Amino acid sequence: MGDRHRCGRRSPERQPGRFPPRQPQHGDRCTVTDARSFTDHVLVTSKQNGGQARSTGVTGAIDWTPDAKLRLGMDGGMYRLMLATPDFAGMVRQDDIAGYLNLRAAYRAGHDDVSLDAHVQSATIAPLGRRGATSSVNLTWKRALTGTLSLTVNASDILDGSKRTYWTDTGTFRQAGFDHFVARRVYVGFVKRMD
Repeated sequence: MGDRHRCGRRSPERQPGRFPPRQPQHGDRCTVTDARSFTDHVLVTSKQNGGQARSTGVTGAIDWTPDAKLRLGMDGGMYRLMLATPDFAGMVRQDDIAGYLNLRAAYRAGHDDVSLDAHVQSATIAPLGRRGATSSVNLTWKRALTGTLSLTVNASDILDGSKRTYWTDTGTFRQAGFDHFVARRVYVGFVKRMD
């Protein structure tokens, strides 16, 4: 894979209701990129080692319990990404700002527990291209039927946000498209606790 190194600074221990910012820094001296070429009118794709990647940013998290029934929380980060990737005509340098955000909430009332979580990832650069933003929203409802038996309904990716677009622009190849890993699901099940 090549020579890899990582540097960073440890953050203070996280405490409930606190927002401890972190400033992670990462670097790779030899990243894995997509290599594409045409041979006898056939597109050949493979992976190759090459280029460099650097990122630096800040992350933080907060949790809040306004009362015994409700729990709220969020965490997120923003970072700057710098890529240097070899191309047909030479090294291509890219620079961009990206980020992510996670939100969560849980509510308990009587025999019912409801939880909601959401994730958003911004668009970002990729070697010799870009990747589009993605998101997901998940909902879970749990109902206690007896002291040891419960009904659970879980809905994943309610808004179908897992579709991700991509663009590739090299000296010899241009491509645009999307990946759509359908993650939208509804699960219904029973959980039996064995005492």
